[in-house]
Amino acid sequence: MPEKRRRDSLRPGDHIYSDRLMKAYYHHGIYVGKAPVKNLRNEEKEISDAVIHFLGVGKSKSQPPCERCGHSSQRIGIVITCLECFLESKSLYVYEYDVPYLKLRFRRSGTCSVKPSRPVDEVLQTAFGYLKDQNFGKKYNFLFNNCEDFATRCKTGEATSNQFAGLAFGFSVPGILAYNVAKEIYEELT
Repeated sequence: MPEKRRRDSLRPGDHIYSDRLMKAYYHHGIYVGKAPVKNLRNEEKEISDAVIHFLGVGKSKSQPPCERCGHSSQRIGIVITCLECFLESKSLYVYEYDVPYLKLRFRRSGTCSVKPSRPVDEVLQTAFGYLKDQNFGKKYNFLFNNCEDFATRCKTGEATSNQFAGLAFGFSVPGILAYNVAKEIYEELT
């Protein structure tokens, strides 16, 4: 089981995730720290714990907009919210990169990667670029274009959902290869 993290241990550029639906899956995002958001009156203000993440249809509950960050549960796509809105009162974890393959085999899929992370400035530039342009993939897809794909693209330059790959194909080299083939076919068809 991944180790829970304290909020004060987060650094800008961290790939964070939080459990959902009784820990059946994780929601992923990029912690950016201080960043401007639009509040309820559509005024720009800076918050100290911003997260950029990818929300799809059905991912959010029908709730009033957040007073801190202005996030509305009806928004989808690449969004910036406060850490509270990202977590939805669930646990906080930090995704690990450059993990030895042997360690990866014994971890739950969707929690780490053998790939190295890019420098923090590149990670943040990528996340803010997708937020500004709203151009991450064609549209949200739970299997092949999801929040983990978004976060891993920001961190490594390559979109990968180890969470789905492990679930559907097994968390091993053949499983990851099968996932990548299936994802390429999906991208060709859409």
